[in-house]
Parts: sequence; structure tokens; C-alpha cells
Amino acid sequence: MLSEIAQPSHLATASQMLMPLTQFALLATFMAAMIGSPGPANMALVASGLAFGVRPVLPFMLGTMSGFQMIFWLNALGLFALLQSAPAVFQILRWLCIGYILYLAWLIVRARPKTTQAGAAPGFWRGFWVHPLNPKAYAMQVAALSQFVSADRFLSDAMVVSITSLLLGSVLNSLWLCGGSLMRASTGDGRILRGLNIALAALMVGSTITSLQMIPG
Repeated sequence: MLSEIAQPSHLATASQMLMPLTQFALLATFMAAMIGSPGPANMALVASGLAFGVRPVLPFMLGTMSGFQMIFWLNALGLFALLQSAPAVFQILRWLCIGYILYLAWLIVRARPKTTQAGAAPGFWRGFWVHPLNPKAYAMQVAALSQFVSADRFLSDAMVVSITSLLLGSVLNSLWLCGGSLMRASTGDGRILRGLNIALAALMVGSTITSLQMIPG
């Protein structure tokens, strides 16, 4: 009898350690909107997919996802709060982010259409620094932490946010990359590809500047 009475208590305790399903649904919707919307990383992926194809750009995509996860856990440990006490740091990040995106755009514009030269595509480490240099990524992650991570379930909720962003990023980033590659495969004219390279590189820079203007600092 005692074990039958205690069992629901154990189940209740276990359920209290898990994010409620309704909260998780809201989290997934929020992260899908943030990760899947046009931004520096996604524009870089579609432009790189157009310039180089899918396979050469996979290390770059894995780099962007790894950089996102790194700053997520740093933000969970209080990095964003520390940066808020030094507004000048955000200004430095803004300029570093713009400079870095301009550098990636230059690599894409210089890419020769319909070539798959080894080492031509941006690699893992070039992708890794896209998010750590982007103040918008910090603000987005802190919004997720503040809205979907409870103090009494901090570690488990943070793990759910991290894994959800990783899984959604794998799918949505891949779609952007494949979209660029499909444009590459369907366009045989080198001049059109060149024009698309330049247009997407410009969109990448423009989306970066627009996103950075939305972040106070």
C-alpha cells in the first residue's frame, strides 16, 4: 500500500523536473522563428551553397552551429549580463561582426561559378565565429533563457533549449544551404550565377547591418 501511494509522488517529482509540453511547444516555435529567419548565418549558408555546393559548405554550417552552442552556454553562465555592464563591448562586437561578414561576403563574391576547388569554401572555423561576433545572437539566446528556463529547473530547461536549438538548426540551416545549392544546380549560365553570388553576399551584409541596429548598446 505504501509503495502504491509513493509511486505517484515519484512520478510527480520526475515531471516537475521536465519542461511542460505547452512551454516546450512555445520554445520550439520561438527557436524555429529565430533560427529559420533570414540573418547573417542563414544568408551566408545560402550564398555559400550557391557558390560552392552543399558538401564543401557542411564544415562551415557545423561551425556556425558549434559557435551558437558555445555562446548559449556562456550566456547561461551570465556572459550577457557581464557584457551589459560594458556597453562599449557591444559596439566593438558590432564592428567586428560587420567586418567579419564583409570578409565572408568577399570570399563568396570571389568564388568562381561551377567550381569545387578543395579548400575554396569557408570552413569550420570561419563558420564558428559568425555567432560569437553577432550581438543579436546573444540577445536572442538571453530571450530564450529568460522566457523558457525556470530557476528550479535551470539545468534541465537549459539542456532542452540547447538541444532544441541544435536540432532545429540542423534542419533549418540545411534548408538554407540546400536552397543555395539548388539555385546553383538549376542555373547553367555563369554570369547569372555570378550575379546571384553578388546579390546574396549583399543580402548577407544588409541583413547583418539591419539586425545589429535592432540591438541596444
